[in-house]
Amino acid sequence: MKSFKVLLLLGFLLSLAPQLSAQSKKRQELEAQKVRLMDEIELANRILAETQKDRKNSLGTIETVQQKIELRKKLIRTLDREVELMDEEEAELQSDIDTLRVRVERQKAQYAEMIRQAYKSRKNSSRLMFILSSEDFNQALRRIEYLKQYSAYRQQKIKEIQKQEQELEAAVERLRVQKLRKNAVRGQLENESRKLSNEKLSQEEAIKTYQAMESDLEKKLKDKLKEAEKVEKQIQKIIAEEIARARALAARKNLEDRAIDLGLIRGKDFSSNTTNSRLEELIEAAEKARTAANKPEVAKPETFELTPAARTLAANFAANQKRLPWPVERGLVTGKFGPQRHPVVKSVIIDNKGVDIATEGNAPIKAIFEGEVSRMFRMPDGQLVVIINHGSYFTVYQGITNVTVDKGQKVSKGQVIGSAYTNPINAQTKLHFEIWNDNKAVNPLLWLSAK
Repeated sequence: MKSFKVLLLLGFLLSLAPQLSAQSKKRQELEAQKVRLMDEIELANRILAETQKDRKNSLGTIETVQQKIELRKKLIRTLDREVELMDEEEAELQSDIDTLRVRVERQKAQYAEMIRQAYKSRKNSSRLMFILSSEDFNQALRRIEYLKQYSAYRQQKIKEIQKQEQELEAAVERLRVQKLRKNAVRGQLENESRKLSNEKLSQEEAIKTYQAMESDLEKKLKDKLKEAEKVEKQIQKIIAEEIARARALAARKNLEDRAIDLGLIRGKDFSSNTTNSRLEELIEAAEKARTAANKPEVAKPETFELTPAARTLAANFAANQKRLPWPVERGLVTGKFGPQRHPVVKSVIIDNKGVDIATEGNAPIKAIFEGEVSRMFRMPDGQLVVIINHGSYFTVYQGITNVTVDKGQKVSKGQVIGSAYTNPINAQTKLHFEIWNDNKAVNPLLWLSAK
C-alpha cells in the first residue's frame, strides 16, 4: 500500500511537471544567486574584520561597507523575487487542490449514484434471475460478461476515487511545505532588511566622521591621485613601448619574408644584424633583377602590425570576452571602471582605468589568459605591478607581492603570478586590475565572466 501511495504521488508530480518545471528552474536560479550573494557578504565581513584590526572607519572600510550594502540590496531583491515566485506557486497549488477536490466529489457522487441504481435494480430482480431470464444461451453468456464488466467498473471507480484522494493529499502536503518555506524566506528577508538598515546607519556615521575633515582629506586624496596618475602614465608608456616593439618585430619579419620570396638567402645575403634600410635596398635590387630577367613580380605583402602568432593570441583573447576568469578566487569590486565621484569627498573625481578588487590577505593572483610578461615595476609603497601581453591586448595587475614570474616569461591561463599585497598602514588588501586593447583601457567587467 505504501509503494502504491508513492507511485500515486510520483504520478501527481509528473502531471504537474510541465507547469512547474519553469518555476522550478527560476527558483533554482534564485537560490543559486542567493547563495553567491551571501558568500560575497561573508567575504566582505572577513575583509572588514582584517581592515578594522588596526583602524576603524578607514576609507577602505567605507568602500567595502558600501559594496556590502549593494550586495545586501541585491540579496533582498532576490529574496523578494523568491517570495513572489512562491506566491505564484502557492496560488497554482491551491488552484490544483480546488480542482482535485471538485473532481473527488464528482467521482464520489457518480459512484454513490451507481450504487443507488444497483440497489434499486436489485429489489426488482436478482442477478441470478437476470441471467436465467435470458432468451438463449448466448444471451446468458453476454449477461454474465456484462455483470463481470459492471463489477470491474465498480472496482475501477473505487480505485479512481482513491487515486484522486491520494493526489489531493499530496497537493495539500506540498502546499503546507511551500508555506513553511515561504515563511522561512520571509523571515530571512526581514532579517536582511534589519541588517541593511544598521549598515546604512553605520556607513552614514563613518562618512560624517570623514566629512568633518573633508578639506584635509581632499588634499590627501588629490596627492594620492597624482601618485596614481604617475603609475598610470608609466603603465601607458610601457604598453606603448610594447606595441611599438611588436610592430617593429612584425615589420622586420615582413621584410625578411619578402627578401626570401625574392631569392635572398638568410645567412648569406642578409642576417639578423642587417639593418632594415639595408635590407630594403637588397629587396629593391632583387626586384629590379627579377624585372630585368622578365620574371613575374612577387606580390608585395601587406604590412602587418603583429606577427601571425601575436595575431592568433589576440584573436583568442578577444574570442573569450565575457568568459575570462577573475584574477582572484574571491573578491569584491569596490572601485568600478571610468570617471566617478569619490564616495566620501564628492569634489574629487576618480578616473579609474580598471577595477579595484578587495580580497583577503595573501590571496593568490592569477593570469586571466595565456601570454608573456612584458614588464614589472615597483611602486613607491613597495607593491609591484605586472603587465602581461596577450597579442594586442594587455592585462595589468597592480597590488602584488611575492611575484613568481619574470620579464619575458610565458604564462598560462590561471597561472599564479604572485599574491595580493596588504597595505601596512590601513591593512587593506586590494588588487587594481586593468585590461588594455592596444593603447586603450577597456572595462574589465565587460570581459570577465559573470559571477
